[in-house]
Amino acid sequence: MVWAKARSGTWTDDFDGAEKVFYSMSQAFKRYHREHGSVYAICRIRIAHPLSTGPETLSEKLRQAWTWLRCDFPALTVFEEGGRKTYLEANAANIETWVNDTFWVDDEADAARDVVADLHLRRLPCLVFVPRSFEVLFHCSHWRIDALGACTVLDRLFDILFELARTKPESLQPPRWELEHEHLSASLEDAYGCAPMPTPSTEAKAEDVRRRNFDLSYPSAGLSYQGDQSTSPGKSQCQTVALERDASEQLIRACKARGFSVTAAVHAASAASVLADSDCDNYSTVVSVNLRPLLPGGASAYACGTYVTGITHSLRRSDNFETWCRQLTSGYRGDWDPAAYMDALRSIYRVHGETLASMAASGARPPASNVTVSSLGVIDKYLRPVHGAVEVETFHLGSAIMGRQPTLYIWTFRGRLTLSVDYNEAYYSVHQVSALLDSIRNCLGRELGVLI
Repeated sequence: MVWAKARSGTWTDDFDGAEKVFYSMSQAFKRYHREHGSVYAICRIRIAHPLSTGPETLSEKLRQAWTWLRCDFPALTVFEEGGRKTYLEANAANIETWVNDTFWVDDEADAARDVVADLHLRRLPCLVFVPRSFEVLFHCSHWRIDALGACTVLDRLFDILFELARTKPESLQPPRWELEHEHLSASLEDAYGCAPMPTPSTEAKAEDVRRRNFDLSYPSAGLSYQGDQSTSPGKSQCQTVALERDASEQLIRACKARGFSVTAAVHAASAASVLADSDCDNYSTVVSVNLRPLLPGGASAYACGTYVTGITHSLRRSDNFETWCRQLTSGYRGDWDPAAYMDALRSIYRVHGETLASMAASGARPPASNVTVSSLGVIDKYLRPVHGAVEVETFHLGSAIMGRQPTLYIWTFRGRLTLSVDYNEAYYSVHQVSALLDSIRNCLGRELGVLI
């Protein structure tokens, strides 16, 4: 897929395989005026002396920084039109229109999370400043960004904010408008250099992945949910547990001493919690994989795009916690044959999309209610806590969930391990999700011998 000039000032490109799947998923609940999978990130910031400033001045600086960010990441202005990705070349008029459409200050909200639940089916990403909590909220559809991409975007935003807070905007180097389309993000498949047409080997790999995702992983244990197959989704909600630094360090050390990853331990604890609520002897779920390390160039080249995939891992009830952890740690590192997988990306996502559509049309299986896992690792690597006099005090990330599969996010920021579950209020109560997090936490403490 290649960006091409469709007419004066307008560039277009087809959705590639992964983008097409994520876009289709985002639109699956459009009849309810809701979007599935959109990514949001919230940062509470502090402006240190001598740049200390009030909310009104800060909101204006944030608006300016957001405008400059559009120069660094022109893909933030890409939108869907007629089933294609569309980009308008920058000029003073459309930049002003874009900023007016995508940046605002919410003076009424007490916290950014109050704003997130009502952001659906937006044509463009947005940045919202909440003065009461001094929080910055970034929201974007999943087909155009993923979790670590959102972190990279915010990292650059706060760098620009610091520069603007200590100097005049006109002193920054102006962008070269005539060249900014050259910085539009490549699709995952183009970034890796996948062949445009399928081959027998890529089709065979795609079938192997399909079997792993849909055949070998079924049936699986899942959470008991409210309602039935006809129950409409409500608002996406979130419950979070953040361990203190000491407890986080103890847990990390305990995992290292046993030779498995923190993600594997949390995943295993989640599996134990779900199996305790089910009669099924197997538990399968999808784990997000960051593919940037397999792509050429630095992380900033892949900020505004979806450069992740999902790999299904299955566990047997008969195995113990430590066996699960070792199996998962090994599996994360490559039992899915990364090289062959990357070569076959276009075939994999075509088959995946066809399978999802077929299953949705047939209704042959009940809705899945397992807990997907997305581990972001150490956020500080992608979003630094300190940008000169601009300090990121707290960080939170999540996604809009319209189905019955909650997503468990795992990350560490400023030394604190966080477990956060996004879910839909129509299918799970606050008590259910809080109980799930308590169960995960208790399992980790018991199995690892740490007090958390």
